[in-house]
Amino acid sequence: MEGAFAVQFLTLDLSKLEMRIMTIVQKSKKGTSLIEVMVAVLILTLVILGGSFLFVTGKSQIELREQYRVASRLAAQKLEDVKAGNYDDIEKSAMSESLSLKDTCYSRSIVTKDLGLYKQADVTVQWGPVGRERNVSLVTFIAPK
Repeated sequence: MEGAFAVQFLTLDLSKLEMRIMTIVQKSKKGTSLIEVMVAVLILTLVILGGSFLFVTGKSQIELREQYRVASRLAAQKLEDVKAGNYDDIEKSAMSESLSLKDTCYSRSIVTKDLGLYKQADVTVQWGPVGRERNVSLVTFIAPK
């Protein structure tokens, strides 16, 4: 008798367990609630906004680095022109010129100084809107040949 009672009790526990599992499965088959959908849309929106922010920031940094590269090349080019000339023709002076490249206006100025044994040439290239100007400066010393 005791064995029959144990089998019957085990059968009752298994049937209760099966009912609980079926209840859980039925609840999960009902679908998603409105709150779950709203949370998913919010997360997707945050991911898209973050990605677009990174894209815009990266693009502006690439453009800025390109402008720095161009300005450095313009300054180096002018220094090479001064060094390639005759040493005696380099006089104490200051001059400036404007250049427009790739929708950006650059202002290039050169200041030369006679320091006795050698001469100093300082080239500065400026660009950008008023209040947010950017510049690159290169200095070299030129000795007589």
